[in-house]
Amino acid sequence: MLFISYLAQGLFLVVVIYFALYVLLELRVLLISRKVEQRKLTEISHHAVDIDPSALPRVTILLPICNESDVVERLIDAACRLSYPANLLEILVLDDSSDATSALAEARIGVHVRQGVNIRLVQRHDRQGYKAGNLLHGIKQSDGDFFAIFDADFVPPADFLLKTIPCFADPALGFLQTGIGYENSDVSFLTRFQAMEMGHQQYVTVGLCEDGDMASLSGSSCVWRKSCVEQLGGWSAATITEDVDLGYRAQLGHWKYAYLRDVVSMSVLPETISAFRIQRERWGRGLIHSAFKHCRQMFRQEMPLLKRLHAISMMFSSVLLASIHVLVFLSLPLSYLIHVEGSVLHWVVLVFTLLVSVWALDNVFAAQKSCSIQRRKHIWHTLWDTYRYVAMFSPMAWYYFAGGIRALLGVYDEFNRTPKGKSAYRAAMPHINVILLTGEIITFAYSLLAIAVAIWQKNYLFISFNINVCLGFAMVLYWSWQERQQHGRD
Repeated sequence: MLFISYLAQGLFLVVVIYFALYVLLELRVLLISRKVEQRKLTEISHHAVDIDPSALPRVTILLPICNESDVVERLIDAACRLSYPANLLEILVLDDSSDATSALAEARIGVHVRQGVNIRLVQRHDRQGYKAGNLLHGIKQSDGDFFAIFDADFVPPADFLLKTIPCFADPALGFLQTGIGYENSDVSFLTRFQAMEMGHQQYVTVGLCEDGDMASLSGSSCVWRKSCVEQLGGWSAATITEDVDLGYRAQLGHWKYAYLRDVVSMSVLPETISAFRIQRERWGRGLIHSAFKHCRQMFRQEMPLLKRLHAISMMFSSVLLASIHVLVFLSLPLSYLIHVEGSVLHWVVLVFTLLVSVWALDNVFAAQKSCSIQRRKHIWHTLWDTYRYVAMFSPMAWYYFAGGIRALLGVYDEFNRTPKGKSAYRAAMPHINVILLTGEIITFAYSLLAIAVAIWQKNYLFISFNINVCLGFAMVLYWSWQERQQHGRD
C-alpha cells in the first residue's frame, strides 16, 4: 500500500510540475502576443502595398475533399473568387469521394471552366494515404511554385493570395499559416467551447511566431513553398496529422514560418458530440505520435534553453492533456490512501488548483482577443461558461488519452473524417465513437465513486477536481443523449 501511495503521489507531482512549466511559458507567450497587438494598434497608418503582377509567382490551390456534399460547392466558388492573375493561378479539386460529392464538384467546376477559370477535378483509384496521399497525388499534377491549401469546410477571403504570397519574398520562409474564424461558433456551448479553445491557440501562435519559437500549425488556410515541400519529401501518410508532421519537419529543417492572424478564412465546427470526440481522438493520436516521432531530432539540435523549453511545451502539450486523465485515475487511490494533514500533497494540490485558475483566465483572455463569439449578458453567465470551459477539458483529456494509447499500440494511420454541421446527425460513426462513449460513462461513474470515498474518508482534497470532472462528462453524456434523440427523429 505504501508503495502504491508513493507512486501515485510521484505521478501526480510530475504532472503538476510539467503543467506549471506549460502555464508559465504560455503566460510569457501571451505577453508577447499582447505587445504585438498593441504595436499594431499604435501604427498611425497602413499603406497599401503596390503589387507588381509580373513579379508574382505561379500558385496552385489544392482543395482536398472526401464526401463533403454539404460544403463542396461553396468551397469551389470561394476558391474561384480569389483575386490573383488568372494566368498565374490553377485550382485543383482533389476528390477522394465515394458519394454524390463528385457529381456536385464536377458540375460546379464546369460552371467556372466556362467562365475561363483554370480549375479541374483530380481523382485517384483508391484512398491510399488518405488526405496525405491525396495531397501528394495532387502536387504531381500541379505546376505552381506555391501551394495554398483549403479543407472542404473553409471559405478564404478573396484577397487571401494578395496578402500572403508577398510574404514569401523572404527565400527562407517555407510556409505560412493564416487565421481561422468559425461561422457556427454560437450554435451551442459545444461550438463556443471549440471557438474559444481555437481562438486561444491562435492568439498564442502570434507570440510564438513573433518570438521565433516552434509552433503547431493547421494544414488548412495555409501556403507552402513548393521547394520546401519537395525538400521535405511531402506529406507523410504514416501519420494522421500530416500537417503538423510536415510543419515540425520544416521547422526542424531550419525553414521559417509566418503566422498572419489578420487574414481570416471562415470554417465550420463540429456541432455534435460524436463528431467532436472522434475528431479529438484523431488529433490526440496524431499529435502524440508526431511529438515522439520528432522529439529526438529536436533534442539533438542546438537551440537556446528557453526556445527548447517552448518546443518541449508545445510538442508535448497533447501528452500533458492526456495525463490529466491519469490524474482522474489517481484521485480515487489518493483520496483513500493519503492522510492530508501534514502531507506535501496538500500543497501540491493547492498549487495545481491555482495553476488551473490562472490557465483558465489566460485562456478566456486569449479567446476573447482572437475569436468572435457573442458576449454573455451578465458576469455570472461568463463565470459559468468559464467553469464549464475548464470542465470540458476533462473529456478532452480522455479523448487524447485514448488516442495516445492507440498511438502507443501502433495505430497511426486510421483516419476518421469529421462530419460537420447538421448532416453530422445522419452520419455513420466509426466504432471508436462507441469506445469513447463507454469510457465517458465509466469515467463519470469512477469520479462519482471518488467523491463518495473522499466524503467517507473525510479527505476533501480532490473533491473539487472530481466535481469538475463529473460536470465535464455529464455535459458530453447529455449531448450524446440529445444526439441520439435527434438521430431517432431524422
